[in-house]
Amino acid sequence: MRRLFAVVLTVFIAFGFASVAKADVLTPCSGNARFQERASAASTPQAVARFERYSQASCGDDGLPHLIIGPTLEPFGAAAARGHEGDILIPGHIFVYVAGIIGWSGREYLKAARATKDPADKEIYIDFDLARASQCLIKGALWPLEADKEGRSGMLRETDDKITVSPR
Repeated sequence: MRRLFAVVLTVFIAFGFASVAKADVLTPCSGNARFQERASAASTPQAVARFERYSQASCGDDGLPHLIIGPTLEPFGAAAARGHEGDILIPGHIFVYVAGIIGWSGREYLKAARATKDPADKEIYIDFDLARASQCLIKGALWPLEADKEGRSGMLRETDDKITVSPR
C-alpha cells in the first residue's frame, strides 16, 4: 500500500495538480492599462519605487504582476522562460538550502550532544561551546554533500528497531 501511495503521489507531483496557465495572455506591466491606473494611485515614494520595479514584470488582465514558472517536463522548458529565474527558481533554491543548513546543524548538534553524559540537558539548554567544538554550522553548510554521503552509506536513516512506536 505504501508503494502504491508513493507511486501515485509521484505521478501527481510529476504531472502537476493544476492545469498550466497560459503565459501568452500576460503583457508587460509597463504597457498594461490597469497596472498604469494602479501605479498612478501610488502616493508614497516607496509605492512609486515598487511600481517602477514591477513595471518590468508581466501583468495579467487584472493589472497585477504574475510569476512565470517555466514548464519543467519538457526537455528545454527552463530555456523557454529565460529571464524569469528570479521569480521562483532562485529564491526557492536559496530557501531549501538555508532550511537544510538549519536542519543539518541541529542534527549535528544532537549527534554531538548524544555523546555527552547529559544529552537531555543539552537538548533543552543549548551548549554553545559544544556547538562550536563540533562545528555544527560548518557541517550544516555542507549538508547536500553530507546527506549524499550518508545516504549512500546507509547512515542517514535509523534502523526500524531503534524507532520507538506508541503502544496504542
